[in-house]
Amino acid sequence: MSYGSTVAVEEAEEEYREACADLIEKGGAKLVGAHDMTRRQAIEAETEALRQEIEADNDITGVLGTMLNSPVPSKPISKAQERAIGRELHEAAQDAARSL
Repeated sequence: MSYGSTVAVEEAEEEYREACADLIEKGGAKLVGAHDMTRRQAIEAETEALRQEIEADNDITGVLGTMLNSPVPSKPISKAQERAIGRELHEAAQDAARSL
């Protein structure tokens, strides 16, 4: 593999991690804002939900897709509140995305 293609793969992996971190951050912010979980619990719950979703996508039988159990906030929060909490969770979400 040439150097250029290695760089392209590394960039694609970084973009994927950023997308995962964004999903973890936004979902976690909604759970924290709804007072359903602590920040740590929300990051862990969203990371596990994303891990299950990834596994389900790779399951050719489709069975895992029927068993997804993503956390759902008990009440909606404002977009401003979601962004504010998300900023606080950003670094933890990036660390969690690296673990996937």
